[in-house]
Amino acid sequence: MPARGSRTKLIRKKQSKPEVYISKKRIVVRFVILFFVVVAAGLLTFIHLQFNQQLMRQPTPLSDEKYYFTDSRYSEIRSKFVIRQTSREKVSIEYPITKNNKINKTIAQVITRDDRDFRYIATNVLSFNQPMTETISYQITHNNSAALSIIINIKQDIHGAHPVSLTHFWTFDKKSGEVISLSDLTEQSEKATEEIVAAARNNIKETIKQRQQAELDLSETITQETLSNFVIVDGGNSLAWPIGQASLLPSAYGEMTIKVPIAAVAKYLQNPTARKLANIPKPPEPKPKPEPTPAPATPAPAPTTGNKVIALTFDDGPGPHTAHLLDILDQYGAKATFFLIGSKVSGQASIVRSIQARGHQLGNHSWSHPELPKLPVDQIASEIDRTNEAIRQATGITPAILRPPYGAVNGAVLEQLRLRGMSSILWSVDTRDWADRNSDIVCSRAVAGARPGAIILMHDIHQTSVGAVPCILSALKQQGYSFVTVQGLLGNTTPGVGYP
Repeated sequence: MPARGSRTKLIRKKQSKPEVYISKKRIVVRFVILFFVVVAAGLLTFIHLQFNQQLMRQPTPLSDEKYYFTDSRYSEIRSKFVIRQTSREKVSIEYPITKNNKINKTIAQVITRDDRDFRYIATNVLSFNQPMTETISYQITHNNSAALSIIINIKQDIHGAHPVSLTHFWTFDKKSGEVISLSDLTEQSEKATEEIVAAARNNIKETIKQRQQAELDLSETITQETLSNFVIVDGGNSLAWPIGQASLLPSAYGEMTIKVPIAAVAKYLQNPTARKLANIPKPPEPKPKPEPTPAPATPAPAPTTGNKVIALTFDDGPGPHTAHLLDILDQYGAKATFFLIGSKVSGQASIVRSIQARGHQLGNHSWSHPELPKLPVDQIASEIDRTNEAIRQATGITPAILRPPYGAVNGAVLEQLRLRGMSSILWSVDTRDWADRNSDIVCSRAVAGARPGAIILMHDIHQTSVGAVPCILSALKQQGYSFVTVQGLLGNTTPGVGYP
């Protein structure tokens, strides 16, 4: 019996081992299954959160929007209106729809991006009694066959200290859909862009001064890069940069439109690219009757009318035909007065010295041919001083007379001339040689307008004008006229006075 009991116990011990092994295996399997369940649950939760977050960043589904199309007030442009209103947001968006899909895409991407950011804030911040508001609209400032200038204005009220004001603007090539940059207008001339940037900074400084705000260092904020995009305004007469609040200047300075008259930088924009793409207008016609100037403190010397003398004057040079003109004047024993563009002088210093050496008079015609009365005083001074210095460096003399571009002069210009001992010289006979480009017509106008003491206006940058000079000199010599400089005609002029 004992032997049997012992055997039974032994058999039970041997049978118990498989039960323990099976139990441990089940635990491991269950742990592995539980581990994968937890990992899978976590992964699904992560994917769900990411998906929901992405959904919140997506533009509003069409089912939540009301939108419609209508013709705008601008030629060949329609508007797509998008309206969205919930307890959290009130949105009105007006998309411009042009005939160029590339233009439409560029604008839509910017609007969609800003609207997406707004909606994300409206969806995720604490709720308010009133919904957050967003209004996006556009303005066309220039629209011709070649180019389109457009401004996108974005106003967002997210219940902060101040509403958000954003501005985007471009000038597009309507054919290609590409954005026209400032370098396209200036043919990537470093000097040209520097002058335009300088004019923009001066405009900002003047605006800040008028607003009685603190002066700013603009050297790092107003640059060629920040002014690369622009719009054309004022019927094609100005370049502009409408900057939103805090986009380039501190928010305290508010919104501002930087504007540079094209006339002030016309020298740098007179190229085929500018005229084709940006529709840069030609300089306006000279005013036949300039605005009356203040009466001089000292009466101006009367013109020499007793003798039949005439002053021939030539503007906008030196040019490619000036050397030939000097030979013609020598042939007829005639003297003339040359009103020079300052930016041209250093590159043609030898011609300028030849003008002086042959007994002709040198005059100032500004540095870049702007309409001076439209410039701030410091720019007027710069246009005069830079030209005087260029002529002085080339010849050793400083001009005593200035012919204001387009005949545009006012009290501010005359005051700057007075401070420099200079006077303004206009004309009494306008040949309009720049308009007709016909030597016979130019000659006819000069001869018909001639009288003792007359000042005749011409431009030596035109070959047809230089070609008319032999005819003018021959015809008037036969009438007994001689040809003198402005100083020879008027004598010493009075500083700060306009003639005639």
